Amino acid sequence: MLSRLIVLFLIVATPSFASQLQQDVVKSPNDKREYAYTTLGNGLEVMFISDPDTDSAAASLDIQVGSSSDPEQYPGLAHFLEHMLFLGTAKYPEPDEYQKFISDHGGSHNAYTSLENTNYFFDIQADFLEGALDRFSQQFTAPLFNEEYVEREVNAVHSEFSSKIKDDGRRYLSSFKTTLSPNHPYKKFSVGNLETLKSSDNKSLREALLDFYGTQYSANRMKLVILGKEPLETLAKWVQDRFTDIPNKNLPITNIDTPFFPGGFLPATLQVKSVMDKRSMTLAFPIPSPTPYLKSQPMSYLANLIGHEGKGSLLSALKNKELVDTLSAGTQFDTRSKALFMISMSLTEKGLKQQNEILETVFAYIKLLDNEGIQKLYFDEQAKLSKINFEFSEKAPPISYARAIASSLHEHKAKDILMAGYDLSDYKPELYKEYLSLLTPDNLLISISSQSVFTDQESEWFNAPFSVKPLSISTVQSLKKVGVLDELKLPEPNRFIPDNINLVKAENDTIPRKLDSVNGVELWHATDTSFGTPKATLFLSIRSPKAVDSVEHQALTQLMVSLLNDNLVEYSYPAYLAGLSYDLYKHIRGISIKISGYEDKQTELLSAILDSVQTSEFKQERFSIIKERMKRSLENEKERKPFQQAISKTQDLLITPSWSVDEKLAALESIKLEDLKAFRTVFLSTIDTAILSNGNIEAPESQALAKLVEDKLLKKAKIAHVDKASIINLSGDHGWVAPISVSHPDTSFVFYLQGENKSYAEHAKFSVLAQAISNDYYALLRTEKQLGYIVFASPFSMLDVPGIAFIVQSPTSNSQAIYQETNSFLQAQTETLENLDDASFERYKQAVIARLEEKDTNLFQRSSRYWSEIDRENAQFNTKEALIQSISELAIPTFLEFYGQLLSNSGNSLLVFSEGNATKAASKEVQYQELRKANHKNLEHLDLFQ
Repeated sequence: MLSRLIVLFLIVATPSFASQLQQDVVKSPNDKREYAYTTLGNGLEVMFISDPDTDSAAASLDIQVGSSSDPEQYPGLAHFLEHMLFLGTAKYPEPDEYQKFISDHGGSHNAYTSLENTNYFFDIQADFLEGALDRFSQQFTAPLFNEEYVEREVNAVHSEFSSKIKDDGRRYLSSFKTTLSPNHPYKKFSVGNLETLKSSDNKSLREALLDFYGTQYSANRMKLVILGKEPLETLAKWVQDRFTDIPNKNLPITNIDTPFFPGGFLPATLQVKSVMDKRSMTLAFPIPSPTPYLKSQPMSYLANLIGHEGKGSLLSALKNKELVDTLSAGTQFDTRSKALFMISMSLTEKGLKQQNEILETVFAYIKLLDNEGIQKLYFDEQAKLSKINFEFSEKAPPISYARAIASSLHEHKAKDILMAGYDLSDYKPELYKEYLSLLTPDNLLISISSQSVFTDQESEWFNAPFSVKPLSISTVQSLKKVGVLDELKLPEPNRFIPDNINLVKAENDTIPRKLDSVNGVELWHATDTSFGTPKATLFLSIRSPKAVDSVEHQALTQLMVSLLNDNLVEYSYPAYLAGLSYDLYKHIRGISIKISGYEDKQTELLSAILDSVQTSEFKQERFSIIKERMKRSLENEKERKPFQQAISKTQDLLITPSWSVDEKLAALESIKLEDLKAFRTVFLSTIDTAILSNGNIEAPESQALAKLVEDKLLKKAKIAHVDKASIINLSGDHGWVAPISVSHPDTSFVFYLQGENKSYAEHAKFSVLAQAISNDYYALLRTEKQLGYIVFASPFSMLDVPGIAFIVQSPTSNSQAIYQETNSFLQAQTETLENLDDASFERYKQAVIARLEEKDTNLFQRSSRYWSEIDRENAQFNTKEALIQSISELAIPTFLEFYGQLLSNSGNSLLVFSEGNATKAASKEVQYQELRKANHKNLEHLDLFQ
């Protein structure tokens, strides 16, 4: 009896884990989710997010250990550990168990290793979160680090390294690291490869891995975020049951307080030779970390002014001098003790030659800020916009939301995590002055990246040519004496900050309906306030038969769009700051304008954009700069990653009209400003338009927007329907192959299988096929065969024609070997699929359906989906529902028949590849160009590989 009383007393006296949850998280009034947080007994801090309406659950675990913690003798070990944690645990020993469970239930997973953190994350159908958490947690409690996969996975890390050796960002970073203080943790080689990740006489690679895991991974360094549809108490129990076994070694959490640069090194200039034809300048100033001043945000205040793009701004002055194209400013490499404030600019050819004038203009603007730039007006504007943005915050996708919060929990209290960055309530002019005083010529590293810079060294691992030299005393003294320039002005008060943020009365049906409108305007409207924000979207397509009826007109359309955007920067930038953005871009049939954000000032912005489209002045100096920039962009396409080039070539071969990079370059070369001015008149002389107006807007206002389009564009234009682009139908007795020339040591490989028609039934079959076999393809070619880091099989629809593509980039195998492995895999899948049971087949179908059924998380996402329906001329807006029905009705016999026909009909296939050696494919490329007009007869037969 006594023992029973003791047990009862313990049950009553011991508080439940759920009762320990704290639920005082400050959240937006527009946020209907519930939040709680706690710290487990092992020191792991956890945030729980309950969203009963979510279709997708997610989790993220962020550990405050990154590549800067790598042992000196094993560079890249933190990154390698990130790879290895996925490959089997004590409870789930199969190396693909975690990935397969996630994939089979409509989810995705990934991880990344940064300088100080490693983040693991996934999403999954909401009904399967508990099973996913069980597998996920095992990676941090009982990973196997199987010897066999240690030896294999190091090849994948090496492949990842190989795929990035010509990446300009990586090459610049490797050169930048040479300037850091000798003992700075950021100097380390973070990726790893076969040379750095190998066993030594004293220790095997697996032993090194186990040592690192044992000495660096600890629960007290981790933050976990769980988002699911279940109540907070249920989520908490799942976590308590699975994550309390993560060992807490009470490891210290310290900030890196080592100065970035050695004493006496600054001021200096770093020059790095780029692979792509790009020109950039970055000014880096070491500063104390601004992290302690969250409610004042000194560097955000200064970056907002220095990075401003409006009239009188630093960027505006530099563009007027034809020195700079783009400019941005902000804090990077924040160690919570030290940071770098960076001003980054893309340069014109003239700017590369006149760097001193750029520097003088930058320091003249800093002088202007020092004299009169610290004003409460600018702080109050930022504070007001932050408050509005927080009040009307929209949902982010669960996976990115969980990942962002997990990372931020290292910096902010859980209670304030959602409000962090929005609460601008402490105006500190003296603090802004203090930070501004550090932006001086003698506290500066200038970095120049270009193909034409002088270099005398090579960085380790990425072999990037670079040079470093002190900034001359005369230059420093000259920059210190710079005064304020007349052309530089502080921003005017932002007239685009919304005044009316009231919600209109919502309609019952948020599906767009076609409204009576003016001639030549296809107007679709929906009033939709279901996301609780006073935002709206306005999508406008201006379609012209002259947009892409020739390669010359295609180039002229792109030039016109680029110049229009360039002319609109000064006007539109304040709107962007005020939460009202636009996108003006070229598409296959013409140009589109997309406006999104707070509805209050959208009419004013649209009117200015339409005026620009019709009458904006094209100036010779900006035309020359933008034409040269477009030329470099086209040439740089040849320097993209091999698999990206192969994907682009696949699309270019099959979509018509389309042209090769060389054809586009040839057309661009001869275009003059007069040609562009004449083309705009021709382009606008015959058009038709379509509009989608959606969100916090009523029908009369949408009709007024359509009337504005008519007044600005259509009164003098002929109205004519513009046909869609089309896709070449692959057919014949053999498959087709197109070798391409790529200047990269890796092989690229895209094997594409095309569907027979555009029906929902055909789309359903390809969607289920990709779901059924993609994980196995990855497991075989990447995990087992180690053919490359980039390996995936994916649905590959083009212009509503379904298909599937098998994509590989390999540093070790040629295209023939990859094709043979892919072909063997596809043949072997015949037996696998024939043995499918009903439960497995239903699981594949439900995984696809679950992704289709996911709710829109914000207005722009919903409007984009509607816009696609309008483009495909589906007035029912029911593509998603029709596809779900087709998937639901798909039976195993029908699916097996489809797969058999897909493999037997080889004429529906296209292989695009490069061998990693440009000379091998060069002669075939010439032959291919000569035969281009013969449609798919220009493609050589696939039996070259048989």
